[in-house]
Amino acid sequence: MRATSPSREVRRARLAVTVTFLVHAATFATWAPRIPSIKQGLGLDHDDLGIALGGLAVGLLIGTRLTGRMEKRGRTGLAIRILVPAQSAALIAPAYAIDLLTLTVALAFLGLLGGMLDVAMNAHAVAVERLYRRPIMSGFHGAWSIGSMVGSAIAALVAREGVDVRLHFIVAGVLVAVVSAPFLTGLLKPDREAAITGHDVATSQAARPPAALIVVMMMAVMGFGSFLGEGAIADWSAVYLNENLGTSVAFAALGLSVFSGAMAASRLVADRIGTRFGPVVVARAGAAISAVGYVVFLLSPSPVLALIGFSLAGFGLGPAVPVVFSAAGNTRTRRRSSVLGPVVSAGYVGAVVGPVVIGVVAQHVGLAWALAIPLGFVVLIIVAAGLLRGAAGGAGTESADVAIHAHGPATTDG
Repeated sequence: MRATSPSREVRRARLAVTVTFLVHAATFATWAPRIPSIKQGLGLDHDDLGIALGGLAVGLLIGTRLTGRMEKRGRTGLAIRILVPAQSAALIAPAYAIDLLTLTVALAFLGLLGGMLDVAMNAHAVAVERLYRRPIMSGFHGAWSIGSMVGSAIAALVAREGVDVRLHFIVAGVLVAVVSAPFLTGLLKPDREAAITGHDVATSQAARPPAALIVVMMMAVMGFGSFLGEGAIADWSAVYLNENLGTSVAFAALGLSVFSGAMAASRLVADRIGTRFGPVVVARAGAAISAVGYVVFLLSPSPVLALIGFSLAGFGLGPAVPVVFSAAGNTRTRRRSSVLGPVVSAGYVGAVVGPVVIGVVAQHVGLAWALAIPLGFVVLIIVAAGLLRGAAGGAGTESADVAIHAHGPATTDG
């Protein structure tokens, strides 16, 4: 059935969610390039910095677990309007830290708000996607990738000019809050959001817990593996190119660049592919391309060929998170109005723990073997992609409806 053209309200909501993804990414991308300046200003060593970044990770994880009630009540739009300026303000705090303790607390609070906003914006994206009656989630995540690249590039330029971190973060925080405010008025109103999401646990189908648990766990593992793959490339691609293939430091930096660029590009085209072929095909084909990319760069003796491998790995992995999140947002159990929160949390665990595990494994068996760990998760996505048919553009989750209740097909519920 041919989808009708979305109303002005729905188009405004899509733009508002896109802006939210952009500013969420840009805020964290503003912080990261200034880490050396803050580290030096406070006289921290590597161990101290690890503790502070641990605070950020803990805050992110806790934040993703505090959003269940607002999802259930259809109030993620209201939450976003509060969290975006709050996160912008929280960005300023790390610049004013006076020691390790205050920096850790400031980063934990920034992470807390960032984790809450991450779940809220993805849940709201699911609601808007239903109204569109076709896949648009990958586009939102493509906007996140663009926001991250733009934010980090601006921050790097500001740092090169020697601008004080406090001034930088104040200006960035104010700009984000002020510029985004007019767009956020377009988010769905609570009554509209609640009607679309239909998050009434009492109306869910009866579930058989063992099967439901397996489905949710597999989605969580796919989210974990997707984030682990991104984190592994972010933290280890330059080291791999430099030490294993003997490239210069400058050339080694290209590994992450081509990976991130290819990931952003794939997310910007994945929705059209999903509209035609469905989310299972998008996830499975993307994972297959990513697996080829991993094999290419892990076995390549040539740095240039390795870059091709990194780009294939990023291009294929790009749609995985949006499709997994869309499926999770459209899936509920008897006790949960949506399993999006747990899946996002699992993703953050993968992003935080994965690169550390790869470092430990690399110490014992070598970096090439350690970087094969994400490849295993990519293969898992290929095998388990059938569980993602509840994402927009799919045909529901009838194959698993003995375990869970999934909101209906995208042709009727968006």
